Amino acid sequence: MGEREMCGVCGKNEAATKCSECGIPLCEMCANEVTMEDISPGHRVKGVTTPGGVEPPVRKKTVCTNCMKEVDIF
Repeated sequence: MGEREMCGVCGKNEAATKCSECGIPLCEMCANEVTMEDISPGHRVKGVTTPGGVEPPVRKKTVCTNCMKEVDIF
């Protein structure tokens, strides 16, 4: 059987995902999900965000604690 990959941050729990910035394996407790509204020039009129559809376009990133400090959220 394959060996289970452990979390690269805490080292105690089994990894469920990976950091989208550095690729380190993360457990559910150590993973931080950053949600960003995807704003492009097509979604703005005179500097005000306009609704583009049913829901605003959203980007999500899963990052570790170390990358959380440096993640580009804009």
